[in-house]
Amino acid sequence: MFSGLIERLNKFVVSFLNATTMKKFLLVLGIISLISSSSFAQTEQKKSKYAIETDILWPFLVQTTRTHYTIKIWEKGNLRGDVYVGLNIDFPRDRATEGRFADYSIASGYRQYLWKGLHLEFSQTIGMGVLQNHVTTGINYKSFDCLVTGYVGYKFEFAKKKLYILPQFGVAQVLYKSNPWPIYEDETLTKEVGETPFMFGSLRFGYNF
Repeated sequence: MFSGLIERLNKFVVSFLNATTMKKFLLVLGIISLISSSSFAQTEQKKSKYAIETDILWPFLVQTTRTHYTIKIWEKGNLRGDVYVGLNIDFPRDRATEGRFADYSIASGYRQYLWKGLHLEFSQTIGMGVLQNHVTTGINYKSFDCLVTGYVGYKFEFAKKKLYILPQFGVAQVLYKSNPWPIYEDETLTKEVGETPFMFGSLRFGYNF
């Protein structure tokens, strides 16, 4: 009689311990899964949504600096769209067909990735252009300017995709000047040509965060 009672009691205790252990195991597993999912989601969100980049050639070639803060706004497979805003400064320098030129503007744009790092980009810069001592009139000018640019380029990522370089080739055109000044074809200063489209290259260095 007592042996049967003890046997049933042992079965109950074992069953209770097994159930409690299983519940604890499931609870711990659930917490781990929740934390893992949350961490993974945060990692994916931070992976390459934001970046800061600056041109590393322009300061030496054309005495210009340009820095962007970029944000990924959508992504689907290899397709992706980034927007950016930044600062563009042309430091004062002499232009043989104009005078001593400088520009201080805000840059914004959209970058469309087509396949991996291959992309097209549209950019606009809006700001104040300053010309001192014009080559023929000697007058100083200040003008509110708008410049648009189209680029094609490729993004190369390295250092576990935290860093990248962005070589680009583009065509630019000044669309508007509130106070235009005479611009000449060459240093003979005989023929005025105004603003014309021009081609240029760019090499940006960036950090993803």
